[in-house]
Amino acid sequence: MSIHSISHLLASPAALVLLYLGYNSLTIQNYEYSIWMAVPLTVLVLIYLFKPQLDYWYHTKYPIKFDPELSEFLKRNNAFYASLEGEEKTKFENRLNLYMEAREFKAVGAQEMRDIPYDLRAMLASIPIELTMHVKDFLIGDLDRVFLYKHPFPTPGMQFLHTIETHAEDGVIIFALDAYEAAEKVPTEYYHILWYGYVDAFLKISKPDTSRLEKYAVFGNIEQIAGFPESNILRITGLKAIDPLVVLISLYFTHKEQMKEKSPDIFKEMQDFFAGDGL
Repeated sequence: MSIHSISHLLASPAALVLLYLGYNSLTIQNYEYSIWMAVPLTVLVLIYLFKPQLDYWYHTKYPIKFDPELSEFLKRNNAFYASLEGEEKTKFENRLNLYMEAREFKAVGAQEMRDIPYDLRAMLASIPIELTMHVKDFLIGDLDRVFLYKHPFPTPGMQFLHTIETHAEDGVIIFALDAYEAAEKVPTEYYHILWYGYVDAFLKISKPDTSRLEKYAVFGNIEQIAGFPESNILRITGLKAIDPLVVLISLYFTHKEQMKEKSPDIFKEMQDFFAGDGL
């Protein structure tokens, strides 16, 4: 039998004990029962507070079976996943399950925050999993909250409309759904904002040695590979400034074939870097 949430399993007996003590406290009116209620109540509070960590730890030991329907969905919508076989495919699936278990995904509305649909969560989580396939820390440190707006948004620290924002120190990435969807549908015309956000966070948190790549990080190379001038990327992201190294690395994943054809030297450096010897 596959256990999807060890925290729920652990909480069940504590909840039953709490109900038993509470029932006897009310019916028998024995205050000793009331005093002992503090024990299961404390256990339940601790399980609630550490639920993500408990479930993540358990699933690292006992990976849950990957959802067949989700697998078919990803095959149709994620070229990288569709290309995987054998151990690499299993590795991707296990990491994706763990990432979605350990990270919070919320859609931000005018009045409330809502959970993001499961298939969309999988698509979003596929980006950091692909980025870190050859990295031990596929969770990218404590980058544990992903917030989604429907359209470009302002924030207290950036009071102008933009489509991507990362706060590595606070573990937050924020993006606009319309800009994400445009890049997914027409990658030749729209730069992929979410790849920018995750690569930016990865470089800040993991701090890999990127010195071998920095000499290539100029907008001339970026435009040659993907056809995106700096002004185009600034317009799509809404940012006042962008890091060409972050953009170049993201293009290795979103425009791999174009990079291989138009800038084979850059492609080779990226390939070696992400194969593990640069990380």
